[in-house]
Amino acid sequence: MPLAPLLSTTLTARELELARALRERLPEAMDTHATRAFERRFETWVGHGHARAFMGGRAALAMAVRALDLGDNAGVVVPAFTCQCVLNALAFAGAQPQYADIEHAGLGLDVDAVRQAITPATRAVMIQHSFGLVGRDFEAILQLAHEHNLKVIEDCAHALGARHRGLPLGVYGDVAVYSFERSKVLTTIHGGVALANDAEAAERLSALAEAAPLPDADEIDAQLISVMHDYWVRASGDAAGAERARALWGERVLPQMWPEEFGISVPPRYGQRMPSAIARIADAQLDRLDAVLARRRAQAAYWQDWAGARGIGHLDAIDGSEPAWLRFPLWVDPALKADRHALEDALDVEVGVWFTTPAHPVARSEAHCPRGMDACCRIVNLPTLLPAHHPHAAA
Repeated sequence: MPLAPLLSTTLTARELELARALRERLPEAMDTHATRAFERRFETWVGHGHARAFMGGRAALAMAVRALDLGDNAGVVVPAFTCQCVLNALAFAGAQPQYADIEHAGLGLDVDAVRQAITPATRAVMIQHSFGLVGRDFEAILQLAHEHNLKVIEDCAHALGARHRGLPLGVYGDVAVYSFERSKVLTTIHGGVALANDAEAAERLSALAEAAPLPDADEIDAQLISVMHDYWVRASGDAAGAERARALWGERVLPQMWPEEFGISVPPRYGQRMPSAIARIADAQLDRLDAVLARRRAQAAYWQDWAGARGIGHLDAIDGSEPAWLRFPLWVDPALKADRHALEDALDVEVGVWFTTPAHPVARSEAHCPRGMDACCRIVNLPTLLPAHHPHAAA
């Protein structure tokens, strides 16, 4: 039997049938009518801000940075525990990353390291909610940014539905970004939302969205095929269905990262607006967010007990926070992270390696950020959505 997967596990038969129906009437789903309805629903769900949906969380980040007018090599403080997609988004928007070290309690930016990283060129700080957790120094960094007149970008790619002191993550920054990529809390295969809480940024974001091109019919069709493929291969638990899906659609399935992104160049589809077809999938996924979060939190509680009983280092929620628990991070020996197959076989789950470098998966070293480098060597992560019959599934 295949290992319990990390990717696309929120897809259900509803998205399968919706994708099939949308493919049959694709010309009707290439506008943005459903997109605007989804954006308004997202704004209502957050309770704040101005939302615009794009064909990727990374593209949404680039648009959010542009909405803050952070071009001309403006410095943006980022954690030394992130991915190349984040760095690309900053670069494509004309900004420059400035690495700061993290803290180990929540894998968020360390406030003292942020203070040391600030230079005259610094104009923003990006607070990344890794694995859907709130970092130990979250509130202190917000205060520091206010004192230095820095814009705050909340990277909520891992944290859709997480809350802090009763408010959803994403409302604390000037802008926030959310992702619906395969590996995220909910998925449309590719997709994301930029949320502007600042009036000027909201106006710029709206203009950027209106000017953004829509994907063509073949591109939308490939994404709908990817929804259908991933349902059968990753979410259904049906081995025969998975085999048929691979044979039917395997050659058209979209990758997680485009080849150009590894070479730090702009991919052809970057910056596209989300069309109605994909917004319909996102809307269906959002219907189940509360149920998905409940399952993720229950599974995280199970993994906490499991790890605690074995003396394995793990993370806990900070006071006042309700994490999304996209994944459950563990501290392990570097040798185990380098060869995680024994752990996968023992648990019967895929084990994630976010992040292996400060620019995952691209090789990079930031020696002045020892805690970030240590986390890159020792943090692995477990899935928090398991099939009901799985031996480690939460009751």
